[in-house]
Amino acid sequence: MTIREASQLLEDTEASKAQLLDALEQLCKEYGYIQAMTIANLRDLTSGRKTLAEIQQLIEQLKQKIKCTN
Repeated sequence: MTIREASQLLEDTEASKAQLLDALEQLCKEYGYIQAMTIANLRDLTSGRKTLAEIQQLIEQLKQKIKCTN
């Protein structure tokens, strides 16, 4: 799942809890990957990807939506 797809799920009133959890898992993996590349001074290899702050914001929004989803 891409970051764009995760963002779209936030707007989808029909999104299931399973879909939201899957999106959260994928975003956490992406966050970890970019964080590791940054620590290894290889951040330039991840150009075109969202920043850690943008991904963290999406993660927090997904967590809130999961809490509100039955």
